[in-house]
Amino acid sequence: MLVKEKALTRARDALAAERRRMPWMAVEKAYEFEGPQGKVSLLDLFEGRRQLIVYRAFFEPGVFGWPEHACRGCSLGADSGRPPGPSERS
Repeated sequence: MLVKEKALTRARDALAAERRRMPWMAVEKAYEFEGPQGKVSLLDLFEGRRQLIVYRAFFEPGVFGWPEHACRGCSLGADSGRPPGPSERS
């Protein structure tokens, strides 16, 4: 079992390294989001910060619990994140 787990870890690390080497691409579409103060642009979501974490939760017809709840797996993923520490905030 340990050999399989190590192989999976190495494969996941290799995939993550490949993803990091992908070229950055400019966002050319004018996205618009609904924020606490109304409609905002993608840049406005950063509110002066260097990084923005975006998580898409499935909240639509056909998802278990619709329309009262979003996807349980999506909610678990979003809820398990931690807020950035002082050194990670800009």
